[in-house]
Amino acid sequence: MEDPLLAVGPRLRALRQERDTTLAALSDLTGISISTLSRLESGRRRPNLDLLLPIARAFRVPLDDLVGAGPTEDPRVVSRPINTEGMTIAPLSRRPGG
Repeated sequence: MEDPLLAVGPRLRALRQERDTTLAALSDLTGISISTLSRLESGRRRPNLDLLLPIARAFRVPLDDLVGAGPTEDPRVVSRPINTEGMTIAPLSRRPGG
């Protein structure tokens, strides 16, 4: 599985250019040095939450958009009733016999 953080640099550069923002202006908004922002965009610096959160706030985009996270699945476990011999059984656990 590919590391989603590898695509942050190109995504950040595209977003910054789309918004017609310079590295200096983004640095002023986020408090992150110009050199750090430049290294993020070029992939020479690995992004972390301390860097990504202020950038997402400055551009007013969800963090998921910045890192390219896909949609998350529903974490709930949905039990399916079992129909057998004219009865419907609703399992209360995922363990067999449990």
